[in-house]
Amino acid sequence: MTTIYVTIFGIVVPCDVTKTTTCYDVIRLLTSSSRKRDFAMFESTSEKEKLLPMESPVLKVITSWGAEGYMKLLVIRPVDEHTCRLASMSRAQRRLYRLVRDGKSSARRVCTGLRQEADGESFHRKIMHHK
Repeated sequence: MTTIYVTIFGIVVPCDVTKTTTCYDVIRLLTSSSRKRDFAMFESTSEKEKLLPMESPVLKVITSWGAEGYMKLLVIRPVDEHTCRLASMSRAQRRLYRLVRDGKSSARRVCTGLRQEADGESFHRKIMHHK
C-alpha cells in the first residue's frame, strides 16, 4: 500500500491505495451518500485543473507526473452532471463526444452514489469520527 494525499473541501486527507485503486474508489472512500451531489477527481496545478477519468488508476496518474509531481495535487470537488458524465467516459469516448457534441453517450454513469452535502459537514464529521 502507498499513502497519497487528496484535497477535499480544502482539507488534505491521507488515503492508502494500491496499484489497482481507481479515482472512483478514492472518491467513494472519501464521500458519503447523505445528499445528492456528484464528485470528480482533478489533477490540479496553480494554473489549471485536468479532469481525471473515473477508471484511471490513481498511482499511475501520480507516477505519470514525473519530476513535476511536486507542483500537482489531487483534488476531489463537487461537479455538475455534465462534468460527471465526462469523467465517466473513457478518453476515446470524450474525444468523440467533443467532436460530435450531440450529448448522447453510451458511457455508464458511475457518479451516481458519489454524493455528499454541499457544505462538507458530513465529511468533517466522518473524518473526526475516524480520528
